Amino acid sequence: MSTDSVPDLEARYRAAVRLAEADDHERAARCYAELEQAADDDRLRALIANDLGVLAAASGDRRAARDRFRQAFGFDPDCEPARSNLALLEQVQPTDQAEGRPSTPAQIRDETPIDDRPHPTRPTRVAILSFLFNWPSTGGGIVHTVELAQFLARAGYEVRLIHARHEPWRIGIVDESCPYPVETLDFDEADWTPETVKVRFRLAVDRFEADMVIITDSWNFKPHLAAAVAGRRYLLRMQALECLCPLNNLRLLPRPEGVECCPRHQLATPDTCRECVAAHDHRIGVLHKQERAFSGFGTPAYDRLLRRAIAGADAVLAVNPLIAEMFAPYARAVRTVPSGFDPDRFRAIGDQDVAAATARSRLLFAGLVDEPMKGFRILHAACAQLWSKRRDFELVVTADPPGSVDEFTRFVGWQSQAELPDRLGEADLLVFPTIAQEALGRSAVEAMAAGIPVVASRIGGLSYTVADGATGLLFEPGDADDLAAKIETLLDDPALRSQMGSAGRRRFDEHFSWQAVIDRHYRPLLGRPVRAAT
Repeated sequence: MSTDSVPDLEARYRAAVRLAEADDHERAARCYAELEQAADDDRLRALIANDLGVLAAASGDRRAARDRFRQAFGFDPDCEPARSNLALLEQVQPTDQAEGRPSTPAQIRDETPIDDRPHPTRPTRVAILSFLFNWPSTGGGIVHTVELAQFLARAGYEVRLIHARHEPWRIGIVDESCPYPVETLDFDEADWTPETVKVRFRLAVDRFEADMVIITDSWNFKPHLAAAVAGRRYLLRMQALECLCPLNNLRLLPRPEGVECCPRHQLATPDTCRECVAAHDHRIGVLHKQERAFSGFGTPAYDRLLRRAIAGADAVLAVNPLIAEMFAPYARAVRTVPSGFDPDRFRAIGDQDVAAATARSRLLFAGLVDEPMKGFRILHAACAQLWSKRRDFELVVTADPPGSVDEFTRFVGWQSQAELPDRLGEADLLVFPTIAQEALGRSAVEAMAAGIPVVASRIGGLSYTVADGATGLLFEPGDADDLAAKIETLLDDPALRSQMGSAGRRRFDEHFSWQAVIDRHYRPLLGRPVRAAT
């Protein structure tokens, strides 16, 4: 964070303007770049972005100039120099003359030599940035990132997935099973600093000449990546409650008796969230602590950086309407964009009744049994209650070691992304008993893709993912009695299960398949898959 006073920064800005007016563009650009890092005031940052746009125009880079002028509006929507310059930029006719230059950083003259002649079309280029990428996936968010790259490419966009690798943190570890090629930025201890990381990401994006940047899987470091690509158009893809809950991205508070859902978020109550992190930091995983400190969380500078990143995005992409509503007061635009899923991974059961082929109906729990927020203890209690009066079901759990646990519970081992669809295809229904505010409920969507109904907690995004009474049933979070009643309703009615399974598959195709997600949400944001080259 800069210690320069406002008068000092204003003086340095005037000095940079004088260098630009004297045609010393190289020194002016260096001065502006230093000011860009030091300035905290949005009005000054807008003027700096505008002036850098003028320098870009003077060098013939029309696209960079346009991006800089638009960046200025992100800092100050009333920045008149940027507004005038952008209008002039659009009016300037191309010229073959080598001479010509901008008069001052305040305005571009018509003779600015910008090559705007027609070019052949080329694919629209989309860079996807991930700070915390690993493969095999450590979570549904990273699966989404890889599939986003895959399916945007299939839709005709040119996509580059760029991620950091830092061995001491165990991030960026990617094996040969990763289904999409990635560009890895390696960092050792010597260059593992926020500024170096930002520079390396910026250079990678510039080499690719991205038309749009999508920033995902980055937790508290996300606003730093937004700053790194300043001047380019970018989208902030929020996984879970990223940038809202700095503690664990889930708004879950550790308690001696378990966990508790928190109703606050750091954009609305930054002081409360800082106190919460200080109080609970010792109970949170090492990676959360490391990346939070690395990002500078807890400082006024970080809070300003976060708010600028959100305000400057073309759009914030939230997984469900509840999350979208939290970002809405702070963003230029917010879109509710669910995760996409590959329909080819799943086979719908249709009208076939699996129970007819087995002695017991199969209830599937696809989650971590030792993670309290996933709710396995509640599900097991509900099944124990049911077992006391009926013996026509089996609880199948994706946990190790494989084998029978008790009369009604069987572990089948951890399931890979390739294996899980088979387990879903064998099940009669999926139970999702979480007590956390899941953003979407990935397993619930996958169950609908497989054509089986879902019994899920009425909490977070699950209330939007599962159509209660149509594709499944919702129960009160943490209530084993209510969960047992909902499961029993479906155990007693195979026809209802079949009806809900078919409705779930239709809902999946219309709202969650990748083709539907890209056509409905990403194409309007990214534009045509091909564009005139610049």
